[in-house]
Amino acid sequence: MSESWKKAAATERFDAWSSEYEQGIWWRLFFKRLHDRLVSIIGDANGLAVLDIGCGTGALLRRLADGGAAKLAGVDASEGMLAEARRLAGNRPIEFFYSPAHELPFEDGTFDVVTTNIAFHHFAEPAQVIREMARVLKPGGRVLICDLNGEGLGGRMMIAHGRRKGDLYHYTRREVERMMKDAGLRVESSRMVRRVPPAHLVEAVKPV
Repeated sequence: MSESWKKAAATERFDAWSSEYEQGIWWRLFFKRLHDRLVSIIGDANGLAVLDIGCGTGALLRRLADGGAAKLAGVDASEGMLAEARRLAGNRPIEFFYSPAHELPFEDGTFDVVTTNIAFHHFAEPAQVIREMARVLKPGGRVLICDLNGEGLGGRMMIAHGRRKGDLYHYTRREVERMMKDAGLRVESSRMVRRVPPAHLVEAVKPV
């Protein structure tokens, strides 16, 4: 199965999933709980500029908007997800962009925080995605990458399951850390945040 075919299959799957994405059990038991953790780590959002890559229906951005963030942007490769995100955002000051993650449509040093949540394993050019995250980040800003984890037995089971769905690759924490360091970021924290399914969170800062 070619990577281009996998990417197209994943996009079609998310287009079809978009209208029910925030209604299912996986949303309540997995995605929402990871959003809770990210919101807690980001802390006081008042005045922040935040970008979420692979934003889906924009739920994380809506929460940050309600917390007073000054500038919010979401990027996704699923037009279905973006349509639902725009509908759910209502009058909140969030902009959504249809764009590949490795070619972000923003100027250098635009954001205080750049996140991606359970989307990194879909990106065909992960190292370039992290370089782009670093590029659009302000000096002193933070990158948060939360994703399914490819370590150990649980990771191997997740990889096998993901391949049937069209996922590209599931990374270990060390692989993500190495890509961050290669992009000029300083890794601050790297830890598992879920065991079932296995997920990690790697945090880094752009040096001043």
